[in-house]
Amino acid sequence: MKQFLILSSIISLSIFSSDKIGRLPVYKIAVEAISQTEDNIALRDFIKEQIQSTSRGMVTLPTKGRDTDVWEFDKEGNPSQKTVVNLQKLVGTDKLVLVSTEDGQAVVSFVDVLHQKLEYRNSLPESLSKTLVSDFLGFLDKKNIYLALSETGSGSNSQLKINSLKPTYVAGEPIRFEIESTEDNYVYVVLVPENQKGEPVLLFPNQIQNDNFVRKGDKVTIPDKRISFKAASSPSKDRIRAFASREEWKEFQLRGKTGDSFYRLLPPAVTGTKTLARSMVVATNTLTSPIEQTPVMEWEYQILSR
Repeated sequence: MKQFLILSSIISLSIFSSDKIGRLPVYKIAVEAISQTEDNIALRDFIKEQIQSTSRGMVTLPTKGRDTDVWEFDKEGNPSQKTVVNLQKLVGTDKLVLVSTEDGQAVVSFVDVLHQKLEYRNSLPESLSKTLVSDFLGFLDKKNIYLALSETGSGSNSQLKINSLKPTYVAGEPIRFEIESTEDNYVYVVLVPENQKGEPVLLFPNQIQNDNFVRKGDKVTIPDKRISFKAASSPSKDRIRAFASREEWKEFQLRGKTGDSFYRLLPPAVTGTKTLARSMVVATNTLTSPIEQTPVMEWEYQILSR
């Protein structure tokens, strides 16, 4: 744990908004040590500093007496009744990070306060605390990317048009539509599932349609007929969000597994393409500003059971 105290840098991603939707697209996060031992406090304070200094979240003030609360979750991530009571006390908090050291293991847990669900839990030997924190921050980066893609404001000023997207689909039914840009733009089309357990799917560009620069008046069928995109297998209300950008989102990386049709959009903090030393001052030009400042068009469709 002493090595942990002298760590000075970590890969970073900042997600801050231009306030055009009335809120910052980052979570309000409470970071608590399960017990007030020296090692637990060191781990807690380091995670708090990393979240705050890299603008990954808004760290809320600690609540007195938190170290005596009970935090218990079953294998499915559901809280015990005592834990439910404690979560209800966390007013103005979106997420809760719980840190502890147990039998030589450092443990980090991440709880969705609103939905009362354990979303992440990992443990490694204390000597690998740096790896554990990096893994957790990578997870948080993906959650923040989801939030930015989901909540960036949409409006009628979007430079995109869509054709042939029906309002309802049957579970498993193929979905295909045509998109048109009224100006020369880089176009990104993202599926945002209603169930936030699933990550957003980057429908365009994809592994067949790699070139996402669409010229004014051009029409592109998404996805290409060589690949298939199907409605989810269970009833839901999913959204397709299309972003028109004058500039390519070079800060982000596209990654896909062999055999996959569609990429995942990953931030630099996950791919390791950029390492930044951030001060406590929030930068105005953040890495996710291409998302937050890009005109968005949105379509919602309902998936019906068979």
